[in-house]
Amino acid sequence: MSMECAFCAVGLDHCHGTLVVHLDGGFTECSEDGCVDFDFARHTLTIDCFDVDGGCSCAEVSAQALLRAS
Repeated sequence: MSMECAFCAVGLDHCHGTLVVHLDGGFTECSEDGCVDFDFARHTLTIDCFDVDGGCSCAEVSAQALLRAS
C-alpha cells in the first residue's frame, strides 16, 4: 500500500517544500527544487530563517540588532 499526498489526490495547487521566510525584509525561498511560487497558501510548512539548520546570515544580523536594542 503506497501513501499519496491528499493535496495531490484532489489536484490542489501546492508545494511539498518548506517555505523559508528571511528576517531581513521578508525575502522568501523554498526548499523544493523548481518551486517558483512562494505564496504562503501553497506551502504547508513555513519557517523563519532563524530556524534553518546551520543558521542564516540575516538571522544572525537580526539577533545582534535585538541584543543591542535591549
